[in-house]
Amino acid sequence: RPAEEGISRETPSRAEFLAVFRTRAVWAVCGMGMAAFALYLFLNSWLPSFLVAQLDATEATAGLLAALFPAVGVVARTSGGALSDRVFGGRRRPVALLSFAVAGPVVVALLFVDAVGPVVALILLAGAAIQLAIGLLFSYVREVVPEAVAATAVSLLTSVALFGAFVAPIAAGALIEATGTFEAAFFAAGGVAVLG
Repeated sequence: RPAEEGISRETPSRAEFLAVFRTRAVWAVCGMGMAAFALYLFLNSWLPSFLVAQLDATEATAGLLAALFPAVGVVARTSGGALSDRVFGGRRRPVALLSFAVAGPVVVALLFVDAVGPVVALILLAGAAIQLAIGLLFSYVREVVPEAVAATAVSLLTSVALFGAFVAPIAAGALIEATGTFEAAFFAAGGVAVLG
């Protein structure tokens, strides 16, 4: 049966496979993926508790407000590619950098706002900014390697990104417990965005 159009069925050579792990651009995208997923899971995990403390909201209200953060991903995750193609001529890096440049200050700004309206705006902006990168990075990593090893690059990105997702809520919890406030965790999250 003939190979489907546009799908490579060739098995990559050992040298091609190993080259993925030596490609600087792959590790740069993996680093961005780790940062994006760390930010996403930090906020997704700790936002309800933070909102209860920050707004003196009920748990139900805090949960409802926190649900806006992942919900905005329906639009944001699909918008990264369109923004990249239409505004930046197909370049992926400017969109990823824009994502982190917006996410860092917005995450830290949440510490300084205690009114529902501005908090909702910041949650939506943080959710859109962070998830803009998440949707794009899986396309980006495929483009920096030969087609024969694109799946390997995506697998590596997935592993590194999920490591960030695993560590971030735990590290944040340790910071919150050690300091007794959310400040250190949110400033650390801002630092993660800068690294991204």
